[in-house]
Amino acid sequence: MDQPVAQRIGPGIFVFDQWSRGSSPVHRLDPRFKVAACLLLLILTGVWSRAWTVFPLAVLAAAAARVPIGGLARRAALVLPFTLVFAGVTAFLGDYSRAAALLWRSYLSALWVSLLMATTPLEVVLETAARFGVPRILVEVTHFTWRYLGVIGAQAWRLRTAALTRGGERSFDVSAASLAVLFSSSYARAERIHRAMLARGATGEHA
Repeated sequence: MDQPVAQRIGPGIFVFDQWSRGSSPVHRLDPRFKVAACLLLLILTGVWSRAWTVFPLAVLAAAAARVPIGGLARRAALVLPFTLVFAGVTAFLGDYSRAAALLWRSYLSALWVSLLMATTPLEVVLETAARFGVPRILVEVTHFTWRYLGVIGAQAWRLRTAALTRGGERSFDVSAASLAVLFSSSYARAERIHRAMLARGATGEHA
């Protein structure tokens, strides 16, 4: 990306992209080491019943990277609403220990991934993943999905700004119409970006 997404579409959006452009010692580590360490921690979280004891490592790493641990922890918690469904079913069946394990394992796993994304730009993570043998098609789909989310975010920010400027009312009909305009304009812009990339000789490899 030629400019951090968070700076292009407004504060608070895609903050990981903004965090990942830092200059701390953690940011400067070899991305292969960081990706491998994240994978190792994910495996450890999945197989070791006391993996929660390494949580302080995430706090230390976030402090060394100068990434706000509170913001990082809140974003990792976004996985919990999905896990709560399975944990609730498990608890209903009487297996309370497994239900609790589902919650903390999913949260800790999300925290490791969040820490990686907060200290390494996505394009670097994807390129490193490709070097580790991840299929190129999966890398490219992930990369272009992220870029398209950036396009949608940019369009949503513009629509919101325009609506606030014009004193737009809040109702279901207005929200539905805005959503339709959002996806229509985002798709059109994505098409223009794609044609521009082809005109510049893009071959499918992300920059």
